[in-house]
Amino acid sequence: MKKLPLMKRRYVYLINSFAIFLLLGVAYAWSIFVGPLEEWFGWSRAQTSLAFTINMICFAAGVTLCGLLSARYHYERIAQLAALMVAGGFILTTRVSAVWQLYFTYSILCGTGVGMMYSAVVTTIPVWFRDKPGLATGILVMGYALSTTFLGPICQHLLSTRGWQATFLTLGAVDLLVMGAGGFLVRLPLAKELAGLPKMPEFSRLSCRDMTTREMLSSISFYSFFLYLVAFSGCGFMIINHMSPFLTGDIGVTAARAAAAVSIGALINGIGRLVMGMLFDRLGSVSTARFLGIVNFILVTALCLSYQTKNPLLVAGCACFVLFAFGGYSATIPSITRGLFGEKHFAGNYSIVSMNTLLSGIPASLAGALQARSGNYKGMLVLMGACAVLAVAGSWGLGSKKVKL
Repeated sequence: MKKLPLMKRRYVYLINSFAIFLLLGVAYAWSIFVGPLEEWFGWSRAQTSLAFTINMICFAAGVTLCGLLSARYHYERIAQLAALMVAGGFILTTRVSAVWQLYFTYSILCGTGVGMMYSAVVTTIPVWFRDKPGLATGILVMGYALSTTFLGPICQHLLSTRGWQATFLTLGAVDLLVMGAGGFLVRLPLAKELAGLPKMPEFSRLSCRDMTTREMLSSISFYSFFLYLVAFSGCGFMIINHMSPFLTGDIGVTAARAAAAVSIGALINGIGRLVMGMLFDRLGSVSTARFLGIVNFILVTALCLSYQTKNPLLVAGCACFVLFAFGGYSATIPSITRGLFGEKHFAGNYSIVSMNTLLSGIPASLAGALQARSGNYKGMLVLMGACAVLAVAGSWGLGSKKVKL
């Protein structure tokens, strides 16, 4: 690998990380597993929704853990440990017999491992691509979203022909092979390598000073950003967690067509990540967040209106485009964090920023509880509307970087 020219080598690292993210994003296909698990064990929608919520909470814990471990260990080691946790979580899920065991294997082990791997990759790859960090990050998280597009139909086929246990076992084995080997290439450039890489062009250079984590936590922008993250994530996670049962239960589409809609939504989600990653390099942090907040509000409003028509194509289309906005949002979180608070303390700052998922998964769980109580997803749509408004409000508070004294 070291014999390759530096400019070619960085693309090898990018391709490797894209492959890792392509498998890492299987959590986005969770709604496909909801029906089979509920049918097999008799679990309620609130119980299966809680599994996803805990997974998102543990994702935040994994990101934080990565930040702590990076002070003592190289990112290669952190990535390899994460691969073992994700693969082990899927494999152990084949042995569950109670819902609390699912919370440990899928939610805690997989969620923490995914967070650690995600953080290790998004911390290292943009440093190799200082000339186009938004594009590089967009490509990575596009792979994270496209996971459902590629793995969704495969998982659906395995679920219908081999059962849920064989599906989780297959996912665990493939994750162990690809992510375990790929973890060796997750690293930061050495000082000599960094000196030979292109610098960020003037049109996308971000005008900010490096903030310590303590300074970040004392800034107005951090709390506005945190509100933006929690509210925006709430919209996306509700669709990701409930899209399949929402379409089959409230709109009356078949399970196969709902699975196809989930896959198409993941594809559109991935496109949004790439498009907004490129746009970030032109607009910068604040303008990108405000633009996305407004687009998300418009799309959530369109989904709520389309629900009244009960038209399957219209409702599914609006849901997919909500995922487009969510994809763009997800792609720009690391870059906006760098833009607002600087590069020097990014690992520590990003671990704190990612704690938004401790709260971001709650709306998805509430949506499941509301559905279980009412028998429909009207309550979820009201909740999405509220989250969309709060996301816009949060984005408008990002302009101030003044530190409170």
